[in-house]
Amino acid sequence: MQVASHLARISTGVKGLDELIEGGLIPGRVYLIVGPPGSGKTVFGMHFLLEGARRGEKVAYISLVQKPEEVVRDMVRFDPSIYAYVNTWKLILYDLGPILWRESSRVPTWRSVLLRIRDIVEDEKITRLVIDPLTAIDFPQQNPVEKRVELAKFIRGLEDLGVTAYLIAEMTDLDKYTEEHYLVSGIIMLHYFMHNGRMTRAIQVFKMRGTKHDPNLKLMRFTDKGLVVYNKSPFEAE
Repeated sequence: MQVASHLARISTGVKGLDELIEGGLIPGRVYLIVGPPGSGKTVFGMHFLLEGARRGEKVAYISLVQKPEEVVRDMVRFDPSIYAYVNTWKLILYDLGPILWRESSRVPTWRSVLLRIRDIVEDEKITRLVIDPLTAIDFPQQNPVEKRVELAKFIRGLEDLGVTAYLIAEMTDLDKYTEEHYLVSGIIMLHYFMHNGRMTRAIQVFKMRGTKHDPNLKLMRFTDKGLVVYNKSPFEAE
């Protein structure tokens, strides 16, 4: 089997980021977006979906906790066109959490979420997908090996659907890696911290298979158009 020397790329929709990862993401893969509360993870995911909708793709935001309508209201301040894509069914919103919790007394499992996602993707021919948050899905197994197998099946199942997917998760201990860190094709970490008396935002392309990238922190800012990434250290003098 021959492997193409140059893989096609799709844009993240975040200004300044594509240039740092050889033009964008490799399609059909699963990426993990992590960060503390308020770091911009959901906005980051919506940039990705809106970019696809602008290009004529059909995309989906799957919420397991927050009401999707609230996400849209938060995003409209950066991109008012979001309502047009929602109203024309180019950006599809699924509030999947309540459905899954009604079906089971347990927290939703990887298998139950994947089965629902498969129906959505195949029925609507979705190309881009955001699942928010990953931490709402539980492992019924206690054995670490079984947990990894179940998550591997979940990620492989998404890849088999042919979608490019973001899994959004809260940041955990940076020195303790969990199963998803090893299994996804890429990890993008969003940070914010105090520096010289100011709150500073940064992005880190921690892992990106098949892509040359700089793993160091890069400055990121919220603007009136949403998130913007700059190819410089957040610690550089203004």
